[in-house]
Amino acid sequence: MRSKGLIFRYIGIIARKFRAFQERWLLPWWESGGMSTAPLWALDTLVLIVKLCSTCAIAVVRVLIPPTMKNLYGETVLITGSGQGLGRELALQFADLGATVICWDYDTPRNNAVVSEIRRKDGECFGFTIDVTSREQVFSLGARLLRQLSDVSIVVSNAGACSSAPVTHFRPEAIDKLIEINLLAHFWIIQAFLPSMIEKRRGHIVAINSSAGLMPCADNVPYCAAKYGLRGLMDAITEELRLDTWTKNIYTTSVYLATLSTGSYLAPAHRFASLYPEIPPKEAAKIIIDGIRKNRKEISIPSIMKPLIALNNMLPYRIRIILMDFFNFGHRGWFSFC
Repeated sequence: MRSKGLIFRYIGIIARKFRAFQERWLLPWWESGGMSTAPLWALDTLVLIVKLCSTCAIAVVRVLIPPTMKNLYGETVLITGSGQGLGRELALQFADLGATVICWDYDTPRNNAVVSEIRRKDGECFGFTIDVTSREQVFSLGARLLRQLSDVSIVVSNAGACSSAPVTHFRPEAIDKLIEINLLAHFWIIQAFLPSMIEKRRGHIVAINSSAGLMPCADNVPYCAAKYGLRGLMDAITEELRLDTWTKNIYTTSVYLATLSTGSYLAPAHRFASLYPEIPPKEAAKIIIDGIRKNRKEISIPSIMKPLIALNNMLPYRIRIILMDFFNFGHRGWFSFC
């Protein structure tokens, strides 16, 4: 893995030096516009072809030889919303793999129960009561952890909340709270820990999203808006990190979940509930941790969900809603034709 990283680093250095040479000497020489840019077009086209071919070759190799999952022993993992459901399962399974787990939750008794359970198994775990929607609390506790532990290598931003009602029935303060916990809290977590990751040139940021961040959902407008925003946040920060060679070893993962069997969400009521059922938190946590260990950019649970939604989004609007009404046969859209 180290030799592979060195190869990519040297390629990046050569590419940057060539780009500087190109901007300083070639562009002024050929000026701009017309046939004078033909050599640059030819060179950039050649680079494009090489990149596409090499990417396809690497994809084939990864299918034939799956990547080795990174070892989590000794890593320090911070998990928000760790007191119950998916957060609890993530904390337990990370600890079983030898990671030091830091549990953040607003519910002190539940959070302490998770910490105690991990410690009974001889795992290393620390619990803190915090409201992740409070920027001051996140920054203050984050700075304290970085001083005491010196390294938080994986951050799993899992805390969230959901409330269903027509948008006109939401009180303004309820909308504020949903936006704060499902979107703004992720900003504060990233801002608190990303600078340290950049300084150490390693780290992993994981955001737990929802199918509501991929497709519209009636009676969940604030939640859906926040999850769409979280999707944009993670996509943009992934691109920002990609363009900086200094952050090549800082990974991001967006997790898109369907309904979990935690009791916090309504049970699936669509036509294919037997093929697209509720997922136990324990199973979802295992899939997520496996994806993190493979440095996957996106994880969809179930795996077929995101490709199907992406395919559906390519269709004209009227076709999309007709298919959506067929899928969700129980909702009122069955009586509304386009």
